[in-house]
Amino acid sequence: MSGTDGGSAQDSTTSPQRLPLLDERAGAAISTEKSDWMDAFRDTLLIQCDTAEAREASSLVADRRGAGLVLTGSDAPVAARALRKHGFEKPLLCDAARYKGNGRYPASEPFDNQWILSQRKLDLPVLTDSGYVGEGDVTGLRSILARSRELGEAVIACLPLHRSWLGERAWLTLLEEEIRTSGVAVALVLEHPGDPLGVQKVLRGLLTLLASGSPVLLLRSDVSAVGALCFGALAAAAGTTSGLRHLYPVSNENGRFRPAQVSVLIEHCLSYVGADKVATAVQLTPDQVERWECDCHTCNGRMMDHFATILDRGEKQAAAYSHSLEILINVHERLRFSSLTPNQRRNSWIEQCSVAGFYHLDIGRSVNGNWTIPRFLESWRAVGAEFLEPEGAMQELPRG
Repeated sequence: MSGTDGGSAQDSTTSPQRLPLLDERAGAAISTEKSDWMDAFRDTLLIQCDTAEAREASSLVADRRGAGLVLTGSDAPVAARALRKHGFEKPLLCDAARYKGNGRYPASEPFDNQWILSQRKLDLPVLTDSGYVGEGDVTGLRSILARSRELGEAVIACLPLHRSWLGERAWLTLLEEEIRTSGVAVALVLEHPGDPLGVQKVLRGLLTLLASGSPVLLLRSDVSAVGALCFGALAAAAGTTSGLRHLYPVSNENGRFRPAQVSVLIEHCLSYVGADKVATAVQLTPDQVERWECDCHTCNGRMMDHFATILDRGEKQAAAYSHSLEILINVHERLRFSSLTPNQRRNSWIEQCSVAGFYHLDIGRSVNGNWTIPRFLESWRAVGAEFLEPEGAMQELPRG
């Protein structure tokens, strides 16, 4: 494999099948039994936000079942301490995010001892401040896992990965074995220029890893975080902004910065769409009024085109923020706190993705094709079905 997205030093000439695993005896000494922190985080939808958003996000999830927070940034422990001081008791993680941007650290970069200690003092599970694990960087992967294991109990090894680690069978097999023998819980951050789970082989790799029995979390995701929980993730995080829902490859472009558009989560479409684009769709689909009416606390029964009428950008962002967070947690709660068996819950998620695809197609016909079906919906329908116990064939998602 050739490294195309930058990253740390790599050993791309060595076949993964020939590489020995971490010392089996060392891995065997680490217990993977349930612990208190795992029980607290199990099946939790985490909302990943910047530290500047910590107070607002905490107020929105404080009374919601099965929800928690990931605070992102170098000052995350400081923000976490403030939340705990003010009585926030939900599951909480701190993500240093040293793996992102043109100045990102490589996987071999030592952990910051102060970062580790600051989380210990707050009695939080330690999420390591790992650097980026590039394509074929076996040495970096092993370094993160070995150093995480040495930190003791209640540690989560953050693994920011090039997509080949999940998308290529040989590397996936190696990754699965290295995680298993390390005995360490891991939190995946998946790099991709768009949506990594819109690539079927990457989603297949993720679901394979989730089915392996090792404790795995998913960070910096979007609506797919709900699906990951259905398929066995210990916890999964959905970002509050586009930048926190993705890990983009290093860019060599020096173009002018353009602020991201304000997007809102459309519940029946299971997708984030720009507020102005939503307004256009609402106006061009008068036969779908009942789908566009939203009963969340922000919308209060209004049509979803109201976001586009908010002129102040900060006010629009705040409204979209609270709306999208509430809707996402609603989707998660309906699946988690139901009487469904685990297999039925997975089947329900796949069916929701399939139905959402039909809604997208229906909208696309009305807006003259200026609307596409997000690839992750088809990925979940096609790949998710491979991980179900046989209960009948799934309906095929249309292609728009």
